[in-house]
Amino acid sequence: MNLIPELIAPEKKSNIHFSKIASNYKELRTTDIDHIKYIKNHLGKESKINIADIGCGDGRYSLEILKSFKNCYLHCIDYNENMIKYLKSYLTEKKFTNFCARSGDASKLSLENNSMDYIMTFNAIHHFDLEKFFSEVYGILKDNGRLFIYTRLRNQNYRSIWGEYFPVFGDMEDRLYELNELEEYVKNAEMTIKSTRVFGHARISTLDRLVHQAKNNHYSTFALYDDETFNESLSIFQKNIRKNFTDLGQVTWHDENILLEIEKD
Repeated sequence: MNLIPELIAPEKKSNIHFSKIASNYKELRTTDIDHIKYIKNHLGKESKINIADIGCGDGRYSLEILKSFKNCYLHCIDYNENMIKYLKSYLTEKKFTNFCARSGDASKLSLENNSMDYIMTFNAIHHFDLEKFFSEVYGILKDNGRLFIYTRLRNQNYRSIWGEYFPVFGDMEDRLYELNELEEYVKNAEMTIKSTRVFGHARISTLDRLVHQAKNNHYSTFALYDDETFNESLSIFQKNIRKNFTDLGQVTWHDENILLEIEKD
């Protein structure tokens, strides 16, 4: 059987995927916050600032931004309306009021020109039209404003537990970028990468937990598989884990992500 099926309207599949898992997203995903702590320490103390969180999802990173930047007003924007609904409930439940949230497209952000001190997007740019996104960011950022992109590169994805052991996961996820490709987008947008930093994360899980995450679309990549291919790939994945790990209650690996700090020229 061909393990790489023809993909039909992946952006539509992605939106359906996020609508389905919005209520359960926090349980499925791991929320790393070391990059947010790094940004805060890197920038130092700030007076009142405007921050936009683009591709904010259900607010798991938005919460950490609000906790780290006490004097900020946060604009949360995501394409998926269900995610926005859960974000509003989540942040309100946590007693935050210094935010607004709305659905919107990263290609046409409903923010005023020269209004944002910082724009942040975490694990989301593979869902964006990057050329249009950078064009929007350039107009919205204040002079000397910064864009922070936290993402996984293609080569990092191949080295994850899924890229290593889940059939064609790395090839299926063709929306990710390599650093040189991101550098070209930044250059074309007349912006400059001021710094990059790779963050490594030690992971530990059980095989049962990994299977649960895959079945519930832990990554939107899984929504790109057709049912037959996914079921066959999941079976092979379990065989691969059993073959390569002696303790199925402690499957260990390392994930990597990269943070880019970008400034207007």
